Amino acid sequence: MPIEFVAGDLFENAYNAQAFGHGCNCQGSMGAGVAKTLRALYPEMYEEYRRRCKAEPREFNLGECWLWKSNERPWVFNLGTQEGYWRARASYEAIETSLRKMSGQADAEKLSRIAIPRIGVGYGGLSWKKVRAIVEDVFANWPGTLIVYEVYEPASTSRTEAESSDRFDSRRKGRPGDAGDRSVIQFYTVSDSYGCFSNFSPHPFRLNGKMWPTSEHYFQAQKFAGTDSEEEIRQAKSPMIAARMGRSRKRPLRKDWESVKDRIMHEAVLAKFTQHVELRETLLATGNVQIVEHTENDAYWGDAGDGSGKNRLGQILMRVREELRSTSE
Repeated sequence: MPIEFVAGDLFENAYNAQAFGHGCNCQGSMGAGVAKTLRALYPEMYEEYRRRCKAEPREFNLGECWLWKSNERPWVFNLGTQEGYWRARASYEAIETSLRKMSGQADAEKLSRIAIPRIGVGYGGLSWKKVRAIVEDVFANWPGTLIVYEVYEPASTSRTEAESSDRFDSRRKGRPGDAGDRSVIQFYTVSDSYGCFSNFSPHPFRLNGKMWPTSEHYFQAQKFAGTDSEEEIRQAKSPMIAARMGRSRKRPLRKDWESVKDRIMHEAVLAKFTQHVELRETLLATGNVQIVEHTENDAYWGDAGDGSGKNRLGQILMRVREELRSTSE
């Protein structure tokens, strides 16, 4: 079947896509949604995208498809689906034109598996029913497989309506790095306003003489420090895969893990927020606001969804905030 409509997290890449495709504006902004995450994951791609959009004459336009090739991650098809951003709507015609170009480029590059979100919907303001019909028409006879994430489900979690509402409210009340007059900041997924607080956020750092793709990679790997599993987890292609490897009891867990796990988490969080200036500024800008990992799936690192959990990750973030504050005074 050339098209598979699935539910899940695009960036977990559970279907082993060789490339991602996503809709872009032609003004050089990747400030929201899927594009924002891609900007963080592919900073060099973002800089080239900005250059193309700001060039005179402009080098990235409506209906175009520009392919970014990466040595370490899936490639990315940047589709020119809308002229402006925020209040500007995407274009059905541009979506069809850019998708056809993506199909042709994929054939030329011998790519057979591409994953896309609901392009043009959400910030693009279009009807998914109409966009889906375009997708089905363009890829009906494509020899490869197009994976369409029709339903977004954050990795390793299922959201309740109350959680979703809380997150929407938190996004309306403030921006990342601006705590405003809120008394509590809640986070969980990378797409949240304070998604950089998540261990899954794509912010690599150096610790113990090695580069770690995320703090999740480091934390899970330390369960098997000094064994082959440590390096295998460090090289995992995504934090979700690293988490699954670390939680598997097929690997022999170090005997002192329960007594050292909080220290290990602190090491990872401190390194991450020390080595990224923008993260340091965002954390310090929260002032004395309480930070909570809000999820019903974890009663130790999170708040268990109802406030009964220990919220150890939130506590560590606040501790690191104090440490960073003391070194900057």
